[in-house]
Amino acid sequence: MESLAVDAIELQENPLRELMLDSVQEKPLSLAELIKRYQEIEEALIESGGLAVFGDQLAEVEGKIEQKLDACKGLIDYWIGQVAYLEEKEKCYKSRKSGIKGGIKWLRGSMKSAMLLTGKEKIKTPEGSYYFTKPRTPVKVLPELVTEKYAHAMQVTGMSRYKVTITFDDDGVGTWIKYARELQTATGCEVQVSEPAYDLTALAARYQGTNRHWPPYLIPAEKTFTMR
Repeated sequence: MESLAVDAIELQENPLRELMLDSVQEKPLSLAELIKRYQEIEEALIESGGLAVFGDQLAEVEGKIEQKLDACKGLIDYWIGQVAYLEEKEKCYKSRKSGIKGGIKWLRGSMKSAMLLTGKEKIKTPEGSYYFTKPRTPVKVLPELVTEKYAHAMQVTGMSRYKVTITFDDDGVGTWIKYARELQTATGCEVQVSEPAYDLTALAARYQGTNRHWPPYLIPAEKTFTMR
């Protein structure tokens, strides 16, 4: 008898199952799937000669399409609001970022001035190390101040050089030397001249530690202030 009672309990339907089955909705279709479904029913309606069942199905799908359109519009409106919110935040963060970067630049400049005031190249504290490093290039050239006169002088003294690339048309006529001598009239030739490359080390040796008057296009390279 006890076994039969257990079997009876096991055979009883879960009272929540029916409720769950009723509440579970059909998997929602995407708008693209609804459009495809609508087209399929429409074709079936035409082929059937106008059976009412297909008409009912069309109406049902059309109603779902309208609901889906409303859902899409709601999502678009929400996203438009999100974009406006994020754009406003972006402006705020951009302004804040600029302010912080300006503060960093100002503090580094103050620290650099303090180091220069002490006359020390390096200061070490329990919190960090602060020091100047020599520039990779001893001087800097300001190209916008290099006049034709200065450019010619530097070229004569070997302080500036140009890379010249000559491309010849490989037609087998003449030799490389002949082509080079006839650049003005030779056909199929292309000449490219690079921007001037300055010998900064030689320029530094020419002006640093001497009484020579520095040209306006040349300035000493500053040491870099570093902290760790």
